[in-house]
Amino acid sequence: MSLLGLISALFLFSFSFSQETEIYTIVKGIVREVFVKKGQHVRPGELLVDIDPTLYVKERERLKAELEIQKLNLEKVEWDFKRYEELFSRDLLSKSDYEKWKNKYDVERAKYASLLAQVEKLDTLIEYCRIKSPIKGVVKKVYVKKGIFVNGSMVPQVLLVVQEK
Repeated sequence: MSLLGLISALFLFSFSFSQETEIYTIVKGIVREVFVKKGQHVRPGELLVDIDPTLYVKERERLKAELEIQKLNLEKVEWDFKRYEELFSRDLLSKSDYEKWKNKYDVERAKYASLLAQVEKLDTLIEYCRIKSPIKGVVKKVYVKKGIFVNGSMVPQVLLVVQEK
């Protein structure tokens, strides 16, 4: 291989194309703060945008209260079911009555599990209100500013673009 060919080969292997990463949000709310601007270098995990989580916090509070009520309902139904289960095991209760109580207990347990999952989902959405950089790079474009409303819950909304370094 000629010297020119060797230099060309080295150039081709050392040259890399940078890739752009669009940063989306799947939450809705008012942008409280944009911590970066075009041209700024960012690191993985660095906070880029903070969206007000109030909508999710209020809903989580409501669901937690509902969850507490459901927990009390579940405890009562569970206590009743265990009594009926004991009666059934002694042949003092019909199978249809036993199955009715077992079904009621299963329904209350499912309601509790559903509410718990909804609270956990809201916890995750609250975390998603703090948009962090997934990569090391340079901010190429910023589409949001403080005070605007973003609605990423309808369609994921692009907030900014970071070019990998």
